[in-house]
Amino acid sequence: MRSKNPEKMKEIMQYIKEYMIENHKQPTIANIASKFHHSTSTIHAYIKEMNEKGMLEYQAGQIELPMDSKIGYEENTAVLLDNNASCGPGNPEEQSISAYINLPARIFPERNLVVLTAKGDSMEDAGISENDLLFVETETLPKKGEIVVALDDEGETQVKRLKGYRSKTPVLAYENREKYPDKLCDKKIVAIQGVVRHILKHC
Repeated sequence: MRSKNPEKMKEIMQYIKEYMIENHKQPTIANIASKFHHSTSTIHAYIKEMNEKGMLEYQAGQIELPMDSKIGYEENTAVLLDNNASCGPGNPEEQSISAYINLPARIFPERNLVVLTAKGDSMEDAGISENDLLFVETETLPKKGEIVVALDDEGETQVKRLKGYRSKTPVLAYENREKYPDKLCDKKIVAIQGVVRHILKHC
């Protein structure tokens, strides 16, 4: 049997990785054939040769990548909380776990993520609006200029920009120049709970 095109093998390999990241499962021979506009028999021949070369494992119709090829496919787990993170005036709400979410590590590399729902309009200029989902990394040291999630002395969760510290107390700022020009958070901050790393916009 004539050896298959090595470049095409690399392209197939890359497609398999991307498919697994996006769909959390292996592509079928038909999926790959459709992607590359080849017959299923042609793709099957490629997969068999890639199996023989050790590029992947193919048994009983199932494609499996070796561990060193799964970078980016590994998943991290985020904790979805059913409370709201205030981006403006709001009522304290108890934090409780609503669900656990598996996320592709290539897109969400952080190991300690919680997910909150944004409320209010004080962070519009930072791209955060009402009902957006905020992916917050906990167990990390916040840096000046980052958007943080903080707990105030009334038990409310605040989402604001960290401007710095005053007498070791965090100074948090609003990000809505039209409605709250140069406004700082007037609540006493007890602790910074995490840093916003990703925002999923509410449609």
